[in-house]
Parts: sequence; C-alpha cells; structure tokens
Amino acid sequence: MGKAESFDFSDMAKYNSEAELTPGSGKKGCFISIFVGVLILCLVVCLVIGVGLLVYFAGKGTTCSDAPADTDSSNAGLIDKCKEVIDDGDTSICNACRKTTTTIPSTTPAPTSILQDVRLPRSVLPELYTVELQPNLYDGPPEEFTFNGTVRIRVKCHQSTNNITLHSNQLNLTDEIRVTSADSSHSVHYRSHEFDTKRQFLIIFTNVPLTQGHYYDLDLAFIGPLKDDLHGLYLSSYQRNNKTIYAAVTQFQATDLRKAFPCFDEPAIKAKFKATLVRKSKMTSLSNMPILNSKDRGNGWIADSFNVTPPVSSYLLAFIICDFDYKENMTSNGIRYRAWARPEAVSQTEYALSVGTRILSYFEDYFGIPFPLPKQDMIAVPDFAAGAMENWGLITYRETAMLYDPQESSESNKQRVAVVVSHELAHQWFGNLVTPSWWDDLWLNEGFASFIEYMGVDHVHPDWKMFDQIVVEDVQDVFNFDGLVTSHPVYVPVYHPDQISEIFDRISYGKGSSIIRMMRFFLGEETFRNGLKRYLNNLAYKAAFHDDLWFALGNQSAIENKNLNVKAIMDTWTLQMNYPVVNVTVMADGDIQITQKRYLRDYHAVDPLTYVSPFNYHWEIPFTYTTKSNTTFDLTDADIHWMHKTDKEVISGSVLQSDWILGNVRQYGYYRVTYSDENWNKLINQLNEDHTVIHPTNRAQMINDAWNLAKSGDVSMTIALKTVNYLDKEKEFIPWKASLGELGYVDSMLERTALYGPFSRFMKHKVSGIFTPSAFSSSNFTHLESYVNTLIAAEACKYGIESCVSEASRLYKQWMSDPSNNPIRASVRLTVYCSAIRHGGTEEWDFAYRMYKQSNVASEQSRLMLAMSCSSKVWVLGRYLQYSIDPTKIRKQDATNVIVYISENEIGRGLTWDFVRENWERLMREQGSVLYKFARLVSGILTKFNTRFELKQFSKSSKWLNFPYLKFGSSFFAFTRLISGVTAPFNTNFELKQLEDFVKLHPNMGSGTRAFQQAIEKTLGNINWMDQNYHIVKQWLADQGFLSA
Repeated sequence: MGKAESFDFSDMAKYNSEAELTPGSGKKGCFISIFVGVLILCLVVCLVIGVGLLVYFAGKGTTCSDAPADTDSSNAGLIDKCKEVIDDGDTSICNACRKTTTTIPSTTPAPTSILQDVRLPRSVLPELYTVELQPNLYDGPPEEFTFNGTVRIRVKCHQSTNNITLHSNQLNLTDEIRVTSADSSHSVHYRSHEFDTKRQFLIIFTNVPLTQGHYYDLDLAFIGPLKDDLHGLYLSSYQRNNKTIYAAVTQFQATDLRKAFPCFDEPAIKAKFKATLVRKSKMTSLSNMPILNSKDRGNGWIADSFNVTPPVSSYLLAFIICDFDYKENMTSNGIRYRAWARPEAVSQTEYALSVGTRILSYFEDYFGIPFPLPKQDMIAVPDFAAGAMENWGLITYRETAMLYDPQESSESNKQRVAVVVSHELAHQWFGNLVTPSWWDDLWLNEGFASFIEYMGVDHVHPDWKMFDQIVVEDVQDVFNFDGLVTSHPVYVPVYHPDQISEIFDRISYGKGSSIIRMMRFFLGEETFRNGLKRYLNNLAYKAAFHDDLWFALGNQSAIENKNLNVKAIMDTWTLQMNYPVVNVTVMADGDIQITQKRYLRDYHAVDPLTYVSPFNYHWEIPFTYTTKSNTTFDLTDADIHWMHKTDKEVISGSVLQSDWILGNVRQYGYYRVTYSDENWNKLINQLNEDHTVIHPTNRAQMINDAWNLAKSGDVSMTIALKTVNYLDKEKEFIPWKASLGELGYVDSMLERTALYGPFSRFMKHKVSGIFTPSAFSSSNFTHLESYVNTLIAAEACKYGIESCVSEASRLYKQWMSDPSNNPIRASVRLTVYCSAIRHGGTEEWDFAYRMYKQSNVASEQSRLMLAMSCSSKVWVLGRYLQYSIDPTKIRKQDATNVIVYISENEIGRGLTWDFVRENWERLMREQGSVLYKFARLVSGILTKFNTRFELKQFSKSSKWLNFPYLKFGSSFFAFTRLISGVTAPFNTNFELKQLEDFVKLHPNMGSGTRAFQQAIEKTLGNINWMDQNYHIVKQWLADQGFLSA
C-alpha cells in the first residue's frame, strides 16, 4: 500500500466515469461560485510558488544530522514540514528534500491501471466511534448469516468542506444518514451520498459547509454478510458431538474494518472506539477493552458495552462472539491476562498463557512503558488466515500458533507458540502504541516485532539460544531472496492499499529483523534500549515515519558520546536493495584490507532498474573479525571497524601469516564474507581438526557464505563442498540447519540426473554417523538437542537408512495396536508417520485418518494431514484428494493444505495436477477468496514441475491470470509463492525458454511481474550452477568413493 496525494472531494470533477459511482438519495453534485473558484486558483498558484521556493532552498546544500543540537535548527523545521507532507500521502516532496529527509528509492511508475489517489482527505477526521454490532448467528442457513449495526462517528472539521469521505465495503445502508453539529450553535443536514466502489469510499455531502474547528456527529445504520471468508467480520465454526458450533471473529489488517462498519480506515487516522456487541445469552463477547456493562435486550439477546479504547488505528480493533472458555493469570504488574479457546482445547492454553504473562511484563520493563490497557486477551480461533494478529488487548491466533499439549506437541510446536506470542506482544508497543503513518513503513512494524520476538523468548528460555537461531531463521533465509536483482529495498513508496502484499514479504520481516539486530550490535545494548524508549515515549498514540526512529536513536547515541549518525548508516540498508560481500585479505605486514561490492547470486543477471540505489550500492558496514591466535567471539560495539561507503579500507593489525582470519563475528552484520582460497582452506582445516573452536553461528555462516558465494562464482564449488566434510562430527542445531538448507538445494538440482544416487549415498553416509534409532523414543534431550535429532531422523528416513525405516514402522505398528497410547516422541512423529505410511499400505493410512478425526490437538492433526500424503499408493492419494473437497472429511480451511501435501509426493504430483484442473472452478469458488491459501495450493502443486510437458500445461492455464484478485493487491504475495514454487527446480535452458515465452504471452501481470522476473533470474542461476558445478560435484563424489555403488 502506499502514499497517494491527500485530497478533498469538494471537487467531484475528477470522477468522469459513472461506473465508479453509486449514487445515494438526494441531489448530486457540488457547486462553487465564480469568486470562490478564482480565489482557489490564486491559492493554488501561491502554493506552487511556495513549494518551488521550499524545494529550491532545501536543495542548496542543506544537511541533516542525528545530533540533538540540530533539532532546533531551521533544517529540523524543514524536515518536520516534509514529514507532514509525507504523512498526508505525498512522497514526491522527499525527492526535493533529499538532503534533509529520507532519500526515497527511485522506482519505476506504478501501473496506470492501479489507482493512486486512494488516500482519504484530511479535512474531516474522527475523534470517537460509538459502534454497535449484532452478528445474527444461527439465524437461518449459515450461507445466509448476516450482521447489522449502527455507528455514530464524532468528527472534527480541520478544513472547511461540504462532504465527509470515509471507507465502506460490502455494506448496505439501512436507515437515513444523519449529520448533526455536536455544537448546538448551528445545524447541519445530510444532502446526498455516493459510493466510490473502486476506492471503497462512502462520500456524504452536506447542505452547508462544515466549519473548521467544529465537531459533528455522523450516524449510519447498515447490514452486511457474515461469510467464512476470513476477512473483516467473518464466520468461524467447529464441531462438537457432530454439531456445528458458530463464532463471529474479526481480522481487519490491513483494510478490512470497512467491511464491518463505515470508518476512516487508514493506520495514521487514530481515534477512540466505544463498542457494543449484541450476542445470544449463552455466548460470550470479547473486544479490545473490558466489558463496562451488559443489558438484556429481550428474546435471549444481551448487549455488552465495552470501555472506550485509547486512540487506536482502525486495523487493530477486534470483536469476537463465541462460546469459548478461558484460563486466567495476572502479570507481575497487575494486568489481567486471559487465554481463550474452544472448551475442548482450553487446557492447551496454559503454556501460551505462562509465556505471555512473563513476556508482557518483560517488555514493560525493557521499554520502560507500562502496557496501556487494563487487560490482555489471547484467543485461539479454529478458522484464521494468518498465524496471529496483534489486535490491541485481544490478540487472535491460529490454533497451531497458540495451543500446546506437552504430551502431543513437539519441541518445534512449543517454540512456534513462544515465538508467535512474543512477536504479537512486541507489536503492542511497535505498531499499536506507535503506528507507521502508512503501509510503506510496514517493515518498521514487522521487522521490529520479528527481532524483538527473539528477545522475549530468550528471556523465558535462555537455553534455546534464540540469538543464535536468528542467524538461520532470518539472516540466512532472507539472504536468498535479497541476493537477486529483482529484490526490493526495505522501504519502498507504494501507492495503493492493494499493493500492501508487495512489501508484506521476507524483506519486511526477515531483512527488517536482521538489520535491526545489526543496529542493536553497533549501537550497544544500552544505547539501543534507551533510544527505543525515547522513540516510544515521544510518539505514543501517534503515527511515525522511519526517520523518527533514526533520529531518536541518533540523538541517544550523541547523548552517550558515541555520535553515530544512525540515519546515514541505516539509509544504506533500507533505501537500497541487496547487500554487500566483504573480501578480507591479510597483508604481508599483518594489516587487514577489506573491500566491498554488491553481492548478486548471478552477476550476469540484467537489473531491471526498478529501483536505483541512491548510494551506488555501497554500504556503511560494521566490520568485525577474529583470528586463530586471538580467538574471541564475544565482541561489542567497541570492537567494530567501520567501513564507510568506500571500495576499500585498511585496518591496522598484527595478524600472523599462519593464522586464519574470520570476518563478521557471530554474523551480526547483514553481509557475506569471502577470503583467498588459502584462508578458506585454513578455516576448513579448523572445522576438520576441531570445529568447536569456531562459534556455532560462524560455522553456520561459513557454510552458508561458501555455498552461496560458489553460486555467484565468488569462490569455487570445491571450497563449498569441503565445508560440509566435517558434518558427521557436528552436534549443534545451527550449523546442521544451515548445511541441510544448502545440501537440499543440491538435492533438487541433481534429482533428475545420474548423480542423484551417488549424492544420496553421500548424504546417507553423513547422516548415519550421527543417527541412532533411540532418537525416536528417548526423551532425554534438551530443546536444541531434540531439534538436531529431529533433523537427522528426517534425513535418515528420507535417504533410506534401514534402521530408521524399520524403527519407524515398528513404532507405528505398536501405536496401531494400542491407539490410546502413542509410544512415539512428539518431535519425531511426523518422520515416523510419513515413513510408516510410505512403506505401508491401506491399513496404515486408514489408521492415520481415524486418529486425525479423533485428535483434539491442532498440531497433531497437522502432522497427520501431512503424513497421510506420504502414501505410495496412487489410489489412496486419489481418495485423499477427494476427501480434501468434502468438508465432512477434511475441514474447509485445511483443504488446500492437503492438496499441496499430496502434490509434494512424487507419486501424487501428476494426480494432483489432474485433480486441480478437473475441479478448478470449485476450488476457485471455495478457496480462491482466501488468497494466501489459494496461492499455497497452486504453488505446492507446481513446485516440482520440471518437464516441457508440465510447463506447457501450466502455460495453457492462462485463465489463472485472468481472475482479478490474482492480479493486484493481497494476491502479490500469493503470486510470488506461486511462481517461486513452480520454477524452483528449473535448471535447463529449455525450461528457461518456456518460462520466458510464458512471460511474453502474458505481458500484463500486474503485481505478478516481479515474481516472474525473480523466477527467470533464479532459473538462470540454476542453469549456471549446473553448467559450472555438475562436473565438480561429480569429481568430488568420485574422490570420496560415492560414484559407484
């Protein structure tokens, strides 16, 4: 989503298409006198001249600093003025104010078919909503359920106008519209209204102009559909004793509050909300605030009125009506904390409740700001599109992200619950208390929450080593995406709410988290913490631009005499895409020379120049190093050697020529490191001799860097292959996770070649040295030991180690003989289930299905759903596909998951493709509205397509691109996953040509353009990898004796 110009609808001449407007009652149009028209023209001319002077003087050498001394200067005033313009939706001013505020990355124009003038005018803004909603559950068949409501919006007129423009979507007005003055000194009357359906605007005209500085009340009544579409106010359900139980649930981010009631639905437009929910007497209602009072409305209806919220953004509201139970706790600071779930599952909320109360108190202490609401609820929803949503005071979760059963859930389930709970609680400050002005700063929300989540979990579980895990979970993960010329900067101006998904990706989350982690390191923990306190206190209950954060941290740095220009540093990481690779060389005198260049997976890839770097792809790099003779991995900000936006720096040192040197200690920096072959070999020898000398995060870094530098040609594949020779000695999770990620890529590249057998024997050899069948049953593992054993067991069964396959079958049969006593350790259940079903028959599959239907644990159901797709029986997979579209067999929300799982089975790939084509219209009708799920369906089915015939079939299915919701908006993330999945294994020139032809055949893909550009770039990279490395890998396998059976 993005910044478009702020505008007022006093001039309706911009609407030249009647199709865009649905008129209401009353006289249409807007009229001004000739005098007023001339006056407006003069004002416009003066404004243009004024802006021109502002731009002229702003461009004459004006500078901007983070230092506190600058905050009172005229430059700071100019910065504030630019920021105000940005907040109102005009980012073009930033190009003029380039030396005084954020340098906006240069971008290609947005497609003309995407509306850009979608921001609400600022002439009238809300102060208080008084809203009542009544979901009509159990009133007729569920497909006809509705909700009705009323809203009174107290607004303030900031600029005289004759209309009130707000958002409304899929609502029908049911009563007369009333506009009255809150000040009885004069009356205002409604004249007419119009719907702009493209912009989702409701435009209400008054018979006299609203007066600047005065308050008015707008009253509306409405009715809307209560559908199971997982957006806005929607219908959820679950089964109890073969009876369907219904609930009304909400999901408003990013632009769906307007589906519940007419409102000003932009993040910067904060207001207070006073809500009333009308429910049946046997149900419960929840919202952001505690219930103030409840009144009997008769006929079994109860109206619950809630306390007024503090100023809050529209997307953070939440309303729920259900029959759930809860468990309760109090935080150390006296906040009432409740965890809600289906009555049958409420016992599974205890872990999330325990973690949540501790993390909430920790964040209060860390940020130095008390949680501003009197209560915090969390609720596990049976039908929920996302993992969780940070609604202020009422966080909603998917069941798998909140419920944990110690007997049935794995260690990874436990960590997922802790991480998601921590992430959403971090949002209570970053996003809720201080909110981005517009969605182009989404990364400020999600990047911060994605980093702070590690802090919260580390506080509760320090033994999980969360600050080591971030290296493989975020840093290395997002490197893959950000090493393409078709990546994008962290901050990108966007121009339409539909485009929000273009930036709702791994860059916003993973890169945002990674560069914030780097910033914490170079500032130092205390400076970082105090700067965050300054930022949050200064902007509490307000909207922020990312420069506000840089200035707060920069000012704190100056106060502590560190004098870091945080803005200058961080602009190089947020305003240009990609990242650097630093080449480290030890000179003859022991000094260290470092150079930087832009890393790309494929240096021959043609940059589409969608984004032009304002720094010519140079970065401010916080470089650190350690050596063999002076090995230390506990560095601080005092150990940083800054490499500024230069090609080369020399660091004074006394490194011995016989030593190895290792750069980017603990991989705190968001950059790769390379060396001469001599130094690489010294590091590899250290791994082989005693790998524990090097910190686990740097072992993972070495492997990830070497393999990806080999993909780009910066180092030889021989170096990369050598980094995994020591693996049979490795016991730590982080290096194994990094290694299996890179070896998995090799697996996919060699899958259709004669080298796959030898490569499988290599993998079997490496895994067999560490795998033991006791991994399936022993419970004497720490959290991370369990992670390692789970990874190894999965690889052992995948590559056919007999002791793994046989033990999995034995344990599964033991469970079958006594279904009430599962002997399989929860963390390896998926591996056991999948292996037993793959090597078993119908009996094994039918047993899994019965257990799936009987299970009350969401994580166990998910495992069984996936495991059932592992069958080697074609007819069993065909039956499972039919189950997926029968809601009595598989829950509707899980249908796409099942289809994707089956498509990932080599035996089920073609079967699934035929099934999807045969049932295309039904799938589009039932699953297409949930874009992320539908995308996963398509992506999963096509992930392993690697033949001309399959790609041709896909190309013929061009009707996919003709559905409007697969062109723009929230579908971008979906489209990216679709194309990435289709093309991931492409590694031949023929497949490349088919892909390029497909793009030529469909030139107008809207938001999908970037996804196809990335697919072509990745395919070229795969082809280059095969051309350059196939024979190297072959020789390496031969040298180790794996080429012959």
